[in-house]
Parts: sequence; C-alpha cells; structure tokens
Amino acid sequence: MSDTVHRLTTAMMSRSLRNLGLIMDKAKAHADSEGFDADVLLQSRLYPDMFNLLQQLQYVCFVPVDFARHLTGTPAPRVGYDETTWAELRESVDTTAAYLASVTPEAAAERAETSVPLFFDDNQTLAAQDYAASVIVPDFYFHMTIAYAILRHNGVKLGKQDFLAN
Repeated sequence: MSDTVHRLTTAMMSRSLRNLGLIMDKAKAHADSEGFDADVLLQSRLYPDMFNLLQQLQYVCFVPVDFARHLTGTPAPRVGYDETTWAELRESVDTTAAYLASVTPEAAAERAETSVPLFFDDNQTLAAQDYAASVIVPDFYFHMTIAYAILRHNGVKLGKQDFLAN
C-alpha cells in the first residue's frame, strides 16, 4: 500500500507538474503570438466566485508540497504563496516538481501511517495514506484541471494529450 501512496501522490504529481510546465510554456507562446503579456492570463477565471488562474497554480504547488513534507519530515520549498507573475509561477511549478520527485518510495512507506494535519485545519489529522486518497489527490487534480480549463477558455490550443503527456 505504501508504494501505492508514493506512486499515486508524489511521483504522479511530479509528472503532472512537468506536464503543467509544458502547458504553461504553450500558454506563454500563445500570449506572445497574440501580442499580450501572459501575466494577463493570471487574473482569468471560469466563474466569478472561483479562484483565478494565479490562485489555481499556487494551489497546484502548495498542496502537494505541504503533503510531501510530511512524507519526508524535511523542510519543503516555499511555493504557492508569494508568486504574482508568470515567471514566478513557472519557477514554482519546476521547484515543486523537483521536490516531489525527490520523495523516495521508502520515505512514503515509512510514513504512510503517520498522522498528518490537514492543510486547511491543523486541528484535524488523518493517516498520510488516507489523507492522500481523500484530500490531496482530488484537490491537486481539481486545481490542475481548472488551470487547464482556464487556459483553454482563453484560447490556448491544448488537448487531452497535453494534460496526460508522459
């Protein structure tokens, strides 16, 4: 089970973030070809009460890093807090992907049963593997999907393969 925790959390999320980096590169190229600053896209949202692209991308970085630091027991990079530009977000995506890739299957196995405080309520905890299954994985992919949808909605030519690419 603990190998599954690693494969379906930090390993898969690192891969997804590398894909996100490529998606962001396409979005930047789209903005350049259309003659506008990619930072403009950061304020885009699908609906008025939803997070904008900036916040979606911050969560895509923050959520898995916060979880991974509990699997490693080591300090994590500070991502998902202070970014305000396309370049800063792109760097945070790369930093997050690299940090997640550094989590070993052994670290995940060793700490799969460890109680982890929920990122949105430090007073509540779940075993790391339960937290991954019920909160982290769904939340991560929710924000990834919304970020993808915002970019598609803004004319960036993306397809399913961009999201799923290896």
